[in-house]
Amino acid sequence: MRIGILGAGMIGGTVGRLWAEAGHEVSFGVRHPERLHSMLSGLGGKATAGSALDAVAGADVVLAAIPFRAWPGVAAEIAAALGDKVLFDATVPDPPRDGAFGDAALAREDGVAFAVAPLLPRAKLVRAFSTVMWTTLQSQAHRAGDWVGIPLAGDDEKAVALAARLVSDAGFDPVVVGPLSQARRFDPGTAVFDSGMSGPQVRAALGLM
Repeated sequence: MRIGILGAGMIGGTVGRLWAEAGHEVSFGVRHPERLHSMLSGLGGKATAGSALDAVAGADVVLAAIPFRAWPGVAAEIAAALGDKVLFDATVPDPPRDGAFGDAALAREDGVAFAVAPLLPRAKLVRAFSTVMWTTLQSQAHRAGDWVGIPLAGDDEKAVALAARLVSDAGFDPVVVGPLSQARRFDPGTAVFDSGMSGPQVRAALGLM
């Protein structure tokens, strides 16, 4: 599968490496693609880098792993190329880094997802990879025993199923929580956020057992 990743930092770079190792074609969309030479050379030709538009236009599915404050500008830049493709949103507001946009998202009663969804209304949005530290993703993928749980929420069933498959490919346990309105159950400040819980533990904490 061709996967575009917006950002090649801690989350995007880590998940992108895991997907490339699983055999997927990964394209990173970054401001300075030339800076990724050493990372790309270690991925055996399974990954490339270019602009955000390059990554989105050539992808079957897109993962956003950008600073939360960047969303308004990035959404305007990629909206036409993204269209109605599946978009995995791993972004999380980080005060004070993300300013008023991030603060407003954290204050929403309906959850962080609905600060992003209106910016790209045609996309099939799934919250994914938004709860786990990059160090956990890096060190715990495909671990022995129960895999680390990755909560997922989205309104398009096929998009959520695709997210679940790609979470598994990366070496984690996909935990389908429900429609996008349920993503608030694993937003910052909830019991499962940044907990490192296994899939069974996440399901128990969210009453999904």
